[in-house]
Amino acid sequence: MIGRSTYLGLAAAALMTFHMVPGGGAQVVGAPANYSSHDAAFFAGLLSGRVWLYERPSSRHADDRNTLWGSYYGPDGTVRSCIHLDGAFSALVDRWRIVPSRRFRALHNYHKAGTAPDPGRNKGHVPLFYDPGIGRLHTESLSASGREWFVLSLGWVQESWPRALRDACPGLDLPADLPVNERQTSIRMDEAIAQDPEAPLRGVPGSALAAPGSTGLALAGGGPTVTAVALKQFLIDNDGRVLETTTGARLVLVLGPERDELRRLDRHGALADTGYLLPSGDGAAIVLQWERLPWKDRYRIGDPFPLLPTGERYAAFRLMDWLVARQRDVGLPFLDREDVAFRFEPDGLVKARAADGGELPGRWWWSRGHLQVSLDGEAQASSYPWRALADRLGWTPASDGPADPAE
Repeated sequence: MIGRSTYLGLAAAALMTFHMVPGGGAQVVGAPANYSSHDAAFFAGLLSGRVWLYERPSSRHADDRNTLWGSYYGPDGTVRSCIHLDGAFSALVDRWRIVPSRRFRALHNYHKAGTAPDPGRNKGHVPLFYDPGIGRLHTESLSASGREWFVLSLGWVQESWPRALRDACPGLDLPADLPVNERQTSIRMDEAIAQDPEAPLRGVPGSALAAPGSTGLALAGGGPTVTAVALKQFLIDNDGRVLETTTGARLVLVLGPERDELRRLDRHGALADTGYLLPSGDGAAIVLQWERLPWKDRYRIGDPFPLLPTGERYAAFRLMDWLVARQRDVGLPFLDREDVAFRFEPDGLVKARAADGGELPGRWWWSRGHLQVSLDGEAQASSYPWRALADRLGWTPASDGPADPAE
């Protein structure tokens, strides 16, 4: 269940967070961060040993727009390309890598051997965006003034080299076992995709772990990149799961009946701090108030979301998944009583066996690393540190515990 505080923020209409300027770019001043849609490891795996076909839609030269370019990304870090500049095709051999970035999450990087990247400044160091539904891969770059984002390269990834580029750059040294796509005979981008619409790789494993709204500021064309409805669903889907910041910090999202939390984990996976998600006064943003850190973080609804899903369910939540799935009584002390037989159910419900054999309904939820259990008619709730609870039940994160604590 999504908590009341975050729901109020998410229910607000998504805002337009940047404005269009002449030439199809998006102003950077006052704009949100242009986060890559996935982490560096995903993009490295997507490109390695494959072909990226693309065009340069923002080129000043009309003849270069909608003209097919192609690059083969060798697993050895060599990229072999057939490019079109000044009205002619030419072969190019360079180096490539995908690097993590504190500002952009991941950057596509052409470089000379032995040089280090300079994210966001050097030419060629650009964020990437992959749409698993249609297989589109594109990059965006800043203008020379540093004030506008524009679409730099727009295309798709496939497993073969087009016949059109084989003919355009016959001297390019490509792997002997790289298939040639005989259907793709046109050097026009739109025609090449129409000749083999099944060539783009869609739904590549790991592509579901995308940050909402990270579709590219330039490609978004001036509107919000994520709606309040989509963001709300993302939070619901990731309740109890680990999220990562662009710096690699790990957080656990915990949605509760009264308030929602982000728990910051230390390098051992222990709770380091708890932050509370609160709506801003105008309902257009979510404010994250930390208990220990002396600052607040603020997220504007409509901006690309800064936290990347990992798909990892935090151990405490796996413990509760196990308890709910077992559907057996669990003896726990409750307030000042001896052990009470609880049965945990989905959606935060719990039942306690009464002395007369009846059942007392109640609720369970998480707060600050503790399992909270309340029963109807009781003014207080009992609190159980999750690691102590796991020890009591004989449950371990590595094995998800025995089938029965007595085993």
